[in-house]
Amino acid sequence: MSEVQWKDDRRSVWNRKIMNFYWAIVLVSLLADFVALFITTRYQVFDLSDILVLNMMIPFVIQLVIMGSSEFIIRWLKRESPYLIILTGTALSTVLIICNETVDGIKYLLLLPMIISLFFDKQRKLVFALVANAVVTTAFYTIKPVLLKLDDIYGLISYIFVMLGAFVILYELLNRGKEINRHLSKSMKSEQDLLIRTVIMDRQTKYDALTDMYNHKTFHEYLDNLIVQSDKYELPLQLAIIDIDNFKHVNDTFGHAVGDVILGRVSRVIKQAILSPDDITARFGGEEFAVIFTDKTPQQAFDTIERIRTQIETLSHHEMNGKNVTVSIGLASYRYGTGKAAIFSEADSMLYAAKRSGKNQTITQLQHTAV
Repeated sequence: MSEVQWKDDRRSVWNRKIMNFYWAIVLVSLLADFVALFITTRYQVFDLSDILVLNMMIPFVIQLVIMGSSEFIIRWLKRESPYLIILTGTALSTVLIICNETVDGIKYLLLLPMIISLFFDKQRKLVFALVANAVVTTAFYTIKPVLLKLDDIYGLISYIFVMLGAFVILYELLNRGKEINRHLSKSMKSEQDLLIRTVIMDRQTKYDALTDMYNHKTFHEYLDNLIVQSDKYELPLQLAIIDIDNFKHVNDTFGHAVGDVILGRVSRVIKQAILSPDDITARFGGEEFAVIFTDKTPQQAFDTIERIRTQIETLSHHEMNGKNVTVSIGLASYRYGTGKAAIFSEADSMLYAAKRSGKNQTITQLQHTAV
């Protein structure tokens, strides 16, 4: 999921929560009217039908129309409009103020759309909510000031100052929130950059740039650890050293650039043949490669190494006018408790035996395997 799609999904969830909150206001206001009616009828005599129709049913129906219209428009648009949601809150607040004019402080319910606008994280949505409130306030003051209890200029000025004060506070909250988001984004980016640099540096210290294999240092680190594990748990371990035959001739004849191409191609054959994630491949030096087999039988290791050797032999290199290269391989199995030097010395000795015996072959446990 892309970041934009994730943000759209989160915005849709919050918009739905706001609409559900509006529905809750409608239901709570109806419940409050029933409670007020029940309490009032115990002490006073009223025409119950008039109260039910004028004070309860008509306001409830108007609120249902407002919410139903908003829900219909949202489904028609196939998305939640922030401006529509703010207007819906303003309309509900207006109806509640009209129907509850005797409730002290009910006029400040018009703050609700301004508070709701904070969820959209945009100053212009807050400004829109303030303008909508100003329109409603002007209409109230012109038509029926008693609804807002703004019978004198002092009350009006006080109400305006409260609304503007709330607007300034909410506006600054939005600014502060954006500053925090920018700071967090900058900090996260810095941490990500640092992590990337750390990963790159770690990779550079562990991998050979040309072949993308583990380098000489990392090879020895892994071999040291595996020797310890092998001695402790009797883990089978084999070491193969692979050397490209006559590689100096390749460099002298076709150039070092071609030599690098051959190294990269041979390394890919080796990596593709090593299927187990527990086995280790490394560029041991110049034209030498090493493979550490873990939890394999000597025969399994030998079969894999022979497959590598034959695949390399069959490669045709157009950089060398269609000629091929071969490799000689020494393969040794670790004997528990003998240490790293022993297995390394044995594999190296068998590599030199393969070289002396005609090259392009694998020798293991001092036995020659003919091509």
